[in-house]
Amino acid sequence: MIIKPTGLAASLLVNIAFHKDELEISLHRIFRKIHAQYKKWEGRGEPQVLVEQFMEGEMYSIDCYVSSSGKIYYCPLVHVKTGRSIGFDDFFGYQQITPTMLRPENIKKARECAHKAIRALALFNTTAHIELMRTEHGWKIIELGPRMGGFRDLMYQLSYGFNHTQNDIANRTGQRPKLSRKVLGYTASLKLFARKEGVITNLLGIKKVQELESFHSMEQNSKIGDKAIFAKHGGKSVFNIFLFNKERSNLLADIRRLEQTVSIETA
Repeated sequence: MIIKPTGLAASLLVNIAFHKDELEISLHRIFRKIHAQYKKWEGRGEPQVLVEQFMEGEMYSIDCYVSSSGKIYYCPLVHVKTGRSIGFDDFFGYQQITPTMLRPENIKKARECAHKAIRALALFNTTAHIELMRTEHGWKIIELGPRMGGFRDLMYQLSYGFNHTQNDIANRTGQRPKLSRKVLGYTASLKLFARKEGVITNLLGIKKVQELESFHSMEQNSKIGDKAIFAKHGGKSVFNIFLFNKERSNLLADIRRLEQTVSIETA
């Protein structure tokens, strides 16, 4: 089972439980921290917790503009790799890449799944961020929120040349959002967490990452002396790094170089 708060983003306090004892421990931990986390990160609505079935598959997300009349405009899909897929006992969105390598027929099916979710919630005049799982049984909804997805403004600007924030405002004021399908290149966002929780004692390899061909920009959320905390315990990434390259193979090569270079040491 997946246990998560309803009004927090960035996988904060998201836990997995494989048996009853783990479920009880996770619920106890979340309820102990949830009010403080909602206050700290300005959570939406009243603090609540969802318990849902864990799904195996490839994770994707999509942002959609829903007009006041209900017309849906689909932004390009983004492939998501979680921390769990690289060995963390955590579900933060480690890596996001757009464009994806999905075939047109699979993109169509993903949009149909998103369409059903938007209609089920009767959303109008908003942007919707939808997380999906591509399973052996087809596309499934993980969650839907009436908001823009994280890092989407930069990712869509770099890879497609359109302004996500301006489109969000335009859609809410009755104007048609301006989308582009022309691919300018490949964009990746990466959230870097320490492998172990504790006080950060050293940050290695960051200057070398900034010299990569694909390096675009970086956000540093923690420094030496701060405490590194996993997302499932209410922590944020130490770094958010954004890469862009016109060639997908070059982007993937630089992601690998980044992974081999950066080290966040804790004690």
